[in-house]
Amino acid sequence: MTESLLLTVVSVLVAVVLVEVLLPTFNNLLNIKLSINYYSSGYWLGMLLVILFTGILSGSYPALYLSSFNPIQTLKRNTTNAKAIPISLRQVLVIGQFTFAIILIIATLVIYQQVQFIKDRPVGYDISLLAEMPQDGELGKKFNLFKSELLKSGAVTALCQSSGSLSNDGSSFWNFEWPGMTEAEKQVMFNQIATTYDFTKTNGITIVAGRDFSKAHASDTAALLLSSSAVKIMGLKDPIGTPVKYHGNDFTVVGVFKDFIWGSPYYTDRPMVIAFTEGWGGQITMRLNPNNSISKNVELITQVTKQINPAYPVDLKFVNDLFATKLQDERVLGILSNLFGGLAIFISCLGLFGLSAYSAEQRTKELGVRKVLGASTASIIQLLSMSFMKMILVAVIIGVPAAVYLMNKWLSNFEFRTSISWWIIAAAIFSTSIVAFLTVSFQAYKAAKANPVDALKYE
Repeated sequence: MTESLLLTVVSVLVAVVLVEVLLPTFNNLLNIKLSINYYSSGYWLGMLLVILFTGILSGSYPALYLSSFNPIQTLKRNTTNAKAIPISLRQVLVIGQFTFAIILIIATLVIYQQVQFIKDRPVGYDISLLAEMPQDGELGKKFNLFKSELLKSGAVTALCQSSGSLSNDGSSFWNFEWPGMTEAEKQVMFNQIATTYDFTKTNGITIVAGRDFSKAHASDTAALLLSSSAVKIMGLKDPIGTPVKYHGNDFTVVGVFKDFIWGSPYYTDRPMVIAFTEGWGGQITMRLNPNNSISKNVELITQVTKQINPAYPVDLKFVNDLFATKLQDERVLGILSNLFGGLAIFISCLGLFGLSAYSAEQRTKELGVRKVLGASTASIIQLLSMSFMKMILVAVIIGVPAAVYLMNKWLSNFEFRTSISWWIIAAAIFSTSIVAFLTVSFQAYKAAKANPVDALKYE
């Protein structure tokens, strides 16, 4: 028990040093501010409890097991009593360690595959070279001047004003009315964006039928666009020209656009309405000039903005960065699962290395006799490795179904989700087996290459 507690104390000291070294990186990864309060009595009490719990738990089995030996039977090496359970605690621990390692490897690969699947899902608009800023102060009153000055500067190729950002979902409404609708369909929720001109041109949204709002059509002051999903829900076979009631006012559908991701990339958005509504601006979106550098465009935009709206700071944000934040949680989860999966494999290999070294030491004389009788190095490595590889096989049989079940449950939380590919299972099994085999083989090779004379004169 004393030896176990002493080892635990040393381990805790090493762990504290590692935590201090790695904590800044961890805080930066999760965007949090964790720290260790060494002046807190609760911290030291918790540390003491960890030492006692770990030391006693790890030391109790060998201590109680050794103290329960009958000295006479031990000295006589009485091994005639058969085991009631044909598996040792060491085997259970090895199997348990590698079962968790396999689960973590599969979980890491599935999380990575899911994040990539969502990242590859079409956004529905062109997020490259797209920037936005709030329409504060004079920008609301002097938007047309701001637009003409920016276009003249060459910093942007198009810009528009709208009630919200494409990077984050916003307003929704119900009680939308169209010909042939049922009473129950009045309760259908629609997303909405209010804008004026050049909305689809600036954002790179695809018009699949009809057209965008245009100054050439005076009637467009009472026009709107529908998303493809809205047309489908409304059951409109020929939506262009359909009269509708939007917030109690008469509007006409002039175009249909392809659905784009407005809310979470993991779920289907509500059907959307884009309405021509002047005076409802809250956001200015700009398509930057690809012929200039990003810094040059930002510099020109800042100059024009400060001239027209000097009382407010220039708060320019890039839409691709804003969209990336939607995947932040899964990205962090993927990094953490990589780290802890690697740590689990490393700890499992440490345990396996210790057990293989212990097994080789116990069989020192046996290995010496085998070498004297002509056993090759390869046969001795195989002899020492096979028992451990059988335990890894059991861990695979337990870990793979458990991991598949757990990750299928996790994937069921997403409307858009990938499936668990066969290569993920194969990669987990192969990597675990290779790492375990190399760990055991290293110790087995040392034992096999030892001088048999030293082994036979051991006692």
